[in-house]
Amino acid sequence: MFPYAKLRTLNGLESSVYTYINQHQAEVETMTIRELAEKAHVSTTTILRFANKMGYEGYSELKYALKRNRAALSEPTPLSDQDLSAPLAEFETVTTPEFSKLVDQAVAKLEQAPLVLLCGIGTGAALAEYGARFWSNTGTFSLALTDPDYPFPEQTAVLQNTVMVALSVSGESQPVIDMATRAQQAGVYVIALTDHADSTLAHLADLVITYYLPELTRGGLNLTTQIPIIYLLELVAHRLKQPR
Repeated sequence: MFPYAKLRTLNGLESSVYTYINQHQAEVETMTIRELAEKAHVSTTTILRFANKMGYEGYSELKYALKRNRAALSEPTPLSDQDLSAPLAEFETVTTPEFSKLVDQAVAKLEQAPLVLLCGIGTGAALAEYGARFWSNTGTFSLALTDPDYPFPEQTAVLQNTVMVALSVSGESQPVIDMATRAQQAGVYVIALTDHADSTLAHLADLVITYYLPELTRGGLNLTTQIPIIYLLELVAHRLKQPR
């Protein structure tokens, strides 16, 4: 309920409010704004600024959102077979001729690359590590980049012809966007794998491959299937030419 992009706009005192709320959510639901101000050692004005930056009109709306969010997390809805079969019905989008052409474009770039960087955060990090090892098995040297603060070399010649594959379902993961932006500044060719063609990541990438699957969440957690990404990573691996 507190997006990463919005949290980055907080100053020191507002961050203190976030930290206290994050650690004492149940208690905050019953506190007045003055009580929270005293506990967090900030002014009521700071709390109101925090609420506004998080997209809430006031403290009351913030408390209501906290209560609703905690209830959703404590009573998750059981998964059913339909939850998986419904989004997989759209899986045919990754078997069209248009999709195949995009994959061929990506493969052509990857075959020329002395180094491939797959970057992702959260679930994307696990997929990046899987893809990096799988592609390396074909002879295409690949590494997973999962630390958004990992420095790029100042000498951009080191990264000549390097390709980055950025993984983000929403295309709005700020750490992934930051990594892709810094990579481009170093002359790296960026390929985006995302569910949203109109996302920030898609707009900045040199090549975009989308797979269009409906997002599935339970109890505030993302359970969107990653089968298309795994399929795509393995499809690319099988199209890469084996080294001579």
